[in-house]
Amino acid sequence: MSNPLPKRPAPYILAFLVIVLAILVGWMYKALDSIESRSHDLPPAAPTPSARPDVPSEPSAPPVSMGIDPANLERAMQLNSDAITPEEDLDIVEEFVDLYRRAYGDNPVGLNSDITAALTGTVDPSKPGGLFPANSPAVRGGQLMDRWGSPFWFHSVSGAKMEIRSAGPDRQLFTGDDIIKNDSGVTGGAELQQ
Repeated sequence: MSNPLPKRPAPYILAFLVIVLAILVGWMYKALDSIESRSHDLPPAAPTPSARPDVPSEPSAPPVSMGIDPANLERAMQLNSDAITPEEDLDIVEEFVDLYRRAYGDNPVGLNSDITAALTGTVDPSKPGGLFPANSPAVRGGQLMDRWGSPFWFHSVSGAKMEIRSAGPDRQLFTGDDIIKNDSGVTGGAELQQ
């Protein structure tokens, strides 16, 4: 004796599939709506530059001094000018080191190139704009130079004081013609020549 196969209740299976399908469509609609509403909260994306090889790219422009206070910009442009003395050059450099200290809580640290990068804002893109213009004639090769073309020498005396030294006309550090601001007595391992 063979038992006939039971008939499947097709209407019930069909109803079950319709319910599952309705749940899936509702869930997808809600997910897409959520994604769309979050995209309205985001800032607009920056346009992507063309990467087509047949279109020449624009040459890079020199750094712009945007964000630098106009009074600071004017003061920076006085550095190494004939209108002021070499001692006043050091006053200007000290003013910018002081501005950095007040803005960020401590002296900039490192060699001349590190301090120059800190003052111009090129060392850390997360910090807003520089204090000193990166395109200043006093910045050459990533270093802050004195009027004779020698890099300034920096020595942090304390968290609130920076020794700044110009090599002077002979362009040799730690000689008798050096011009010094906040002299700490440190000679960098060199003997002072008279």
